[in-house]
Amino acid sequence: MPTDDVPEVAGTVTDALPNALYQIELGDGHRVVAHLAAGLRLGGRRLLPGDQVVVALSPFDRSRGRITGRQER
Repeated sequence: MPTDDVPEVAGTVTDALPNALYQIELGDGHRVVAHLAAGLRLGGRRLLPGDQVVVALSPFDRSRGRITGRQER
């Protein structure tokens, strides 16, 4: 599937879940469960509650996504 059609939105990490999953609250108030993209996972990045991130939402299930970037404070 081409990645051109995947919407990316900004959000805030609210909770770190088991198995490297994170609960993200988007700007419009919706909550999604997201996992880290491979580049962030292999880079050894840690995410803590309160971190600002960029999430690529799944085109099939809007309650799931992939964290593609972290916004610096």
